[in-house]
Amino acid sequence: MNANTDSNTITTLAKLVDCFDEEGFAKLAGVKLSTLDAWRKRGKGPEYVLLGCNYLYPIAGVQRHLSGLVRARSSSGPKRVLL
Repeated sequence: MNANTDSNTITTLAKLVDCFDEEGFAKLAGVKLSTLDAWRKRGKGPEYVLLGCNYLYPIAGVQRHLSGLVRARSSSGPKRVLL
């Protein structure tokens, strides 16, 4: 098996257990794999599972993480311009 086939297999298996694989979550987040590594080391980002040598991100954990990132819109009206 080549690396691409391995990646596709991991992605497929991760979906079976309601998870993103590392590459899928990196694409969703718009970050590099090295950023995910840094987040894990700093305790940032969503919950993850290290299964063998693969990092999996449970979809429920990703949803909780995203909920924590939601920002309310500013309720202030338009700013007045002083002349």
